[in-house]
Amino acid sequence: MTVLVQWVHLIAAVTAVGGMAFMLIILMPSLRVLNEEQRVQLVRAVSGRFRWVSWGAIILLIASGIFNIRVRAWEAPWGTYWSVLTLKVSLALVVFVISLLLTLPIPGLESFRAHRQRWLSIALGIAVIVILISAYLRGS
Repeated sequence: MTVLVQWVHLIAAVTAVGGMAFMLIILMPSLRVLNEEQRVQLVRAVSGRFRWVSWGAIILLIASGIFNIRVRAWEAPWGTYWSVLTLKVSLALVVFVISLLLTLPIPGLESFRAHRQRWLSIALGIAVIVILISAYLRGS
């Protein structure tokens, strides 16, 4: 069961981070060839579909992350491992919040979504740091 949960965690992370990378590196620059109306329609359609992927990934990451912490670290004494794990979880929560703010269909968040490329860049950068921290923790 532990290996299965680790696989779920890894697949959810790859899906979420890969989706952010796709949107930032491929979709956003490609929008320049479209007129304003087409851009709005495409971004709305892609965001609507990605919303469910990212929310599903967040749910799976939280559930599998809690399970993994319980199995791997719960009994470990407070020290470097827990400090680094706490940093990882905190950074992951920042990525989750940015993702939710970009995908929640609430009109009041339009000013946030107007800077989608900036927020995606920040979220992707933090997500890469979370992955690097995960690799470090895995080797500990």
